[in-house]
Amino acid sequence: MKRKEDMTWWERLYLPEIVRGLLVTTSHFWRNLALHALHAVGLATDKRAAATIQYPEERRRYPDVYRGSHRLTLKEDGSVRCTSCFLCATACPANCIHIEAGEHPDPQVEKFPVRYEIDTLRCIYCGMCVEACPCDAIRMDTYVHPRIWGYDRQDFIESKEVLMQRSRTLAEGGRDSLMVQMLESYQDADR
Repeated sequence: MKRKEDMTWWERLYLPEIVRGLLVTTSHFWRNLALHALHAVGLATDKRAAATIQYPEERRRYPDVYRGSHRLTLKEDGSVRCTSCFLCATACPANCIHIEAGEHPDPQVEKFPVRYEIDTLRCIYCGMCVEACPCDAIRMDTYVHPRIWGYDRQDFIESKEVLMQRSRTLAEGGRDSLMVQMLESYQDADR
């Protein structure tokens, strides 16, 4: 990259770069328009044109490494795996995880989260909480994006029950079950 002092007067106008950018955009537009027209009549089907996904009717499948909404993993007996060690809350750069520890009724277990909440408006979905957890209690492998509507700030705070329910739904219905459930809740809210 050239420094400003090394640029000529013509380069300082940035006109060549603006024109080059417009040429790239225009060429993509005409190429895709021609390919879509050819596809409509059954020609050039081996070449793929860019297409817009009509969300939410159509949706692209998220990749396996996608950091989706959080979930709390469960033990075999259905209880939460979290031990209230506060490592996830400590590692969180956005300070969006709030845990309240309590004494577990089982004497074999030292403590458990009485309250576990994630403020999704503050969360930056970095995954530091997942990396910090020593017992694999929190994950972001739900393949769903964060909730995008609400009427109050409380609508965006996910409680321990909501986070645990995601694990149950994922175990019962498979990978796409949470996305289907979320889209249904959006449709119900529109009615």
